[in-house]
Amino acid sequence: MRLPLDRSAATPVSLLRLIWRSYLTSALIPVFLIELALIAAYLITNSVIRDQNITTLQRLATEQLQHIAQQQAEHIGSQLASVAYNTELLRYHAEQAFVTPFIPDTQERSRYALSQDGTLYTTHELPGRAGLVYSRLTRIGEPERIKALQFSQLDPLLKSLVETHPLVTQVYVLTADHMDRFYPYREYKEVLEWVGADYNPSTYSYYFEADAAHNPERKVVWTDVYVDTAGHGWLTSAAAPLYPGRGDRMEGVVGLDISVDRITQQVLQLDLPWNGYGMLVGRRGTILALPAQGERDWGLKDLTQYAYQEPIRNDIFRPDTFNLFKREDGHALGQHMVSAHHGLQTVTLMGRNKQVAWSTVKGTDWKLLVVVDEADIFAEAYALNRRIVRVGLGMIAGLILFYVLFFVWLYRKVRRMSTLLAEPLLDLESMMQRIGQGEYAQPRPTYSITELQRTGEGLFQMGQSLGQSNASLHQARTDLEQLNMELEERIQHRTRELEMANAALNQENTAKQALIKELQRTQNQLIQSEKLASLAQLASGIAHELKNPLNFINNMSEANIELAQELERTLQERPQVSLSEVRDLITDLKQNATVVHHHGVRADHIIRSMMEHAQGRSGALEPTDVEALVEQYLKLTYAGERVRNPGLEVTFVREFDPAVGKIQARPQELGRVLQNLIQNAIDAVSLKQRGSTNDYVPTITLRTCREGGNIILQVEDNGPGIPKDIQGRIFEPFFTTKPPGGGNTGLGLSLSYDIVKLHGGSLTVESEVGRYTRFTVSLPAGDRP
Repeated sequence: MRLPLDRSAATPVSLLRLIWRSYLTSALIPVFLIELALIAAYLITNSVIRDQNITTLQRLATEQLQHIAQQQAEHIGSQLASVAYNTELLRYHAEQAFVTPFIPDTQERSRYALSQDGTLYTTHELPGRAGLVYSRLTRIGEPERIKALQFSQLDPLLKSLVETHPLVTQVYVLTADHMDRFYPYREYKEVLEWVGADYNPSTYSYYFEADAAHNPERKVVWTDVYVDTAGHGWLTSAAAPLYPGRGDRMEGVVGLDISVDRITQQVLQLDLPWNGYGMLVGRRGTILALPAQGERDWGLKDLTQYAYQEPIRNDIFRPDTFNLFKREDGHALGQHMVSAHHGLQTVTLMGRNKQVAWSTVKGTDWKLLVVVDEADIFAEAYALNRRIVRVGLGMIAGLILFYVLFFVWLYRKVRRMSTLLAEPLLDLESMMQRIGQGEYAQPRPTYSITELQRTGEGLFQMGQSLGQSNASLHQARTDLEQLNMELEERIQHRTRELEMANAALNQENTAKQALIKELQRTQNQLIQSEKLASLAQLASGIAHELKNPLNFINNMSEANIELAQELERTLQERPQVSLSEVRDLITDLKQNATVVHHHGVRADHIIRSMMEHAQGRSGALEPTDVEALVEQYLKLTYAGERVRNPGLEVTFVREFDPAVGKIQARPQELGRVLQNLIQNAIDAVSLKQRGSTNDYVPTITLRTCREGGNIILQVEDNGPGIPKDIQGRIFEPFFTTKPPGGGNTGLGLSLSYDIVKLHGGSLTVESEVGRYTRFTVSLPAGDRP
């Protein structure tokens, strides 16, 4: 039915009510009921079929997944059992090595060295030989060296365990006194970078988890995944304690390391259906092996490597994000795994349901998990569901054809209705264009539809408001221009003020520069005063040292004069004087002359030492054999002391490193340093021997080694030592720790210190009262510029 246009209707009709009434009576209710019935029938049919298929497949998949998990767990368990067996084998041979003497070949004996801090280590690699680090936490003596060589009999077994088993990355033997023998070999400097100089294996899990407190059954134990202290990244260990002779004292631990990367490769090789993947979980819930597919599901990146930026001083385990017991998405699964050796659980990962079957790996309490996406398991059910969907789409296509015809009819009906709305809308559009062009004053419109009438009234009022706003905006622009002018004047005034302040600041800086120059001049005067004071102190020391021998010389000279006068008077007054009296006077003259000569020699020695201390050095450096130079001056100094003290007996220990080589030096001056140090060491042990029992053996150790680009010379004695409060003064001129007398000037160590500094090296002292004194000379090597 065609509706006539009626603009003169007395009561305006709401546009919303007009359109809603038309749709409601002719289209919406019938279409809604039909569509609702069809969709309900389709969904019910599809749901029943899909649920039936999923139920059947779920039962079959559950049985198959549990069987696969158990079968693969047995497979991995057999491989780990072989690792445990090899650990038992290594334990047996290691316990035998404690009590079986062994003398290695010359090559093996030659590759052990003692570091400066007291650590025994292997210096280089030999084919098929293991490495060793004997921590400085144990004082290394001859028994420890013999023990280290004795354990080299295990090297062929260590090598075969690593090279014949596909899972084993590294093999080690750790003893309770901090000896670590390992294969494959690694350099000592790498060990220092990974674990530091104070490496204590007993603080790490691969040691203490095998001790009596954690492992009273003394069986092979498996550790959680941790960062390897040997630089192999993340790994786990099969460890077993050592009880030689089946005693009660644990003497160490043996272990076979398996890298996480190799475990992951084993898990990746599992043949699993439905695009599933396997993963290993430790007995404490830590994920041990996780393939790439599992990384996406669990939101993790598996840790197989580790950046060693600082030494590993404590166990570093995987973070809590790798622990199923502590993860929100794995907590329920972890509880079921703890309570059952095998089972099946549904877990939601990344918004997708996963079927997780697990089984316990025998001998380790690890769990092998097989994870499969439910979508892959129920793929056949979903395929059937898609076929049903296609049938439903055919039904929907028929409905669409119906809707097309229906909307053609509806369109004609709406078109007649739109005629009623078109003309007022065109008028409103024209009004908006005129307002947009600046014609704000518009006539008030009148329409028969309430909504359109309200819209026209709104446009009319908007035009009036915009006209008023435009006028206000023009006035605001004028005010803003005036404000900008005032602001520019303020900026210029502030600029002038800043220029004046800058000039004042420049004047202040000039005054400060003058003050700094005055301070520098004053400082130079203070430095000169300090130099003069030092010179006065040196002169005072010289006078004090020369005063004693000169006093003796003067006193004995006066005594000789008196004795000579007495002899002359006696001969004049008593011509028949007895020969014995004359001889007594002559003997006194000889004794006084001996004292005069002794103190004259002492004064001469003081003067010569002062000249050597003060004179500049000359002569070119030349290649010098370190070991030969030490031997030469040792023999020279000891021979001189034996002449002075025939009863002197000192034991000399030589610890020379044959690889030290030569240094660039002045041999005579450096020999003077060695002579002074050896002389002081002999005096120290002689002093202690005079006040000790017969059990004391005077011993002096001469040691050479190389540290980086430096050659180290050490002279160590077991004398009385030097108190800490005077160690900082022993290199001062005229300072000595020896008893008064004996010609000691206190210049030997000062002169030696200057000679070593002249060679570009350093001279230091270490001492403990009652035990030892060690002087260390560090010089640049001959092959170093």
